[in-house]
Amino acid sequence: MASKGGKGTTPRQTGPLEEAWSLFDSRHLPYRLLMLGKMLDRLSVQNIRELGGVSLAEWRVLAHLELMGARSASEISAAALVDRAEVSRAVSSLEAAGLLTRMDNPRNRKSSLLVLTPKAHEIYQRVSGQRRDFYGELMADISPAELKLLDELLLRMARQADRIARENSEGAKKKP
Repeated sequence: MASKGGKGTTPRQTGPLEEAWSLFDSRHLPYRLLMLGKMLDRLSVQNIRELGGVSLAEWRVLAHLELMGARSASEISAAALVDRAEVSRAVSSLEAAGLLTRMDNPRNRKSSLLVLTPKAHEIYQRVSGQRRDFYGELMADISPAELKLLDELLLRMARQADRIARENSEGAKKKP
């Protein structure tokens, strides 16, 4: 059953999404963010596989290397806020596919720097252009001012989460 939205908005619909969304109220915003994240991951997995022939984890490594330049797997893991094992598996796959190479790390002899190949740069260009279009479509009903506010609010939440994680980590180190 659909009801009409306001002028310039997409008509509102009720269905499984709205039902799942309403299970918890706005005090459970992290749950809602996780739901949205899972929805976006599902859309992204299929799209990235079709356009780039890589997995979502591989894409994340590839994109971080494109944007950050040559980095170690640990640096990518920290920047992407993902488990080192996930990055390690993605790096192995990308290396086997000829999409990245390793070079000596002058900052740390125990690790290598990961460097994208020209083929990986081509994949990044192709996929990232489509991703920008997708994000544009996703945010079509959000004004620039709303987008700026949303970004600021999400950063504030991320800072709080980071603070809590650091405090928990410090507390765990102090326990015998």
